Amino acid sequence: MIQLSASEHTHLTTVIESYIQYYASGDGHTARAKRLDLEHFLQFLTKHCSVSDRRKLRLQDMDHSNINRFVEDCLRKGEAPSTVARRLATLKHMGRTLAEKLAGFTNPAREVKAPKIPTPRPKALSSIEVHKIEENAKKRTGEKNSFTRYRNQVLFLFLLDTGLRAEEVRLLRAGQLDDSLEWIHNVRTKGKRYRNVYISKRMRPLLKEYLEKRTHELLRFFEKVPVKVDRLLPVFPSNYRAKPQDPDSFLMGAKSIWRAINELSSDTPLHPHLLRHSYATELLESSKDVRLVSQALGHSDVRITMRYTERSDQEVAKAIEKKSGPI
Repeated sequence: MIQLSASEHTHLTTVIESYIQYYASGDGHTARAKRLDLEHFLQFLTKHCSVSDRRKLRLQDMDHSNINRFVEDCLRKGEAPSTVARRLATLKHMGRTLAEKLAGFTNPAREVKAPKIPTPRPKALSSIEVHKIEENAKKRTGEKNSFTRYRNQVLFLFLLDTGLRAEEVRLLRAGQLDDSLEWIHNVRTKGKRYRNVYISKRMRPLLKEYLEKRTHELLRFFEKVPVKVDRLLPVFPSNYRAKPQDPDSFLMGAKSIWRAINELSSDTPLHPHLLRHSYATELLESSKDVRLVSQALGHSDVRITMRYTERSDQEVAKAIEKKSGPI
């Protein structure tokens, strides 16, 4: 940023223009949002401070009290809490950068609290939607008898059955499956911990059949697949640029995982994490045990899992009516 001072004569517009030049001058979504947030703040201060020209605003007008009033004014006008939280985040970032550049300046937005945003329950697939997707996957495999389409069909069912994250299933090696195909061992979570993941009885025959076809596919690259090598190869391999001497070259790309699931979309657009949400929701409804679900998902904190217990206003109203009974 350009050299500024924190004196009583420092123009706020000059400070904001300098901030925009260095942090929000691009054409990206974030840059445009920052410029819009600061424009709203200037409009508010111009009116609140009763100045005829925003260029008369001083840096000290950007104080804790006025930022609080700005947040309240945005909410009063009906702006979504998420939008107001973003506007405040922009002011906090600008205040933080100014505190680093200007001697004696304290970030006035630091202690301003953002509006609380209710955490919605993650969307999950209904049984009808799952059935439609399964039928679509079978149809695609029937139209073109390729290993890739068959792999994607099994991948969809596997994600839905285990609740694994896309990255966890992408990196899954054959050696992590036990001989009975009942457990996946040592799945690394986002928190760099390890957990074992259960495979349902319904999934095991499908997985066994898939692994046999996977072995046949791998014979395109190996005269015979050694057991030690096979254990290092991905459960869901890709043959794109695969090299027999490099097991990692058989890994699907992150985007490939997303495309493999998305191409099975019917009425509902699909992505891998939607299948994880569906797994969690179904498991919670059947077990009524949020700690069990948290362990199955590999969450580091049960509070992360609690969002699956959120209910809509309509569900709350329905439960109250059921409790009240007939008049």
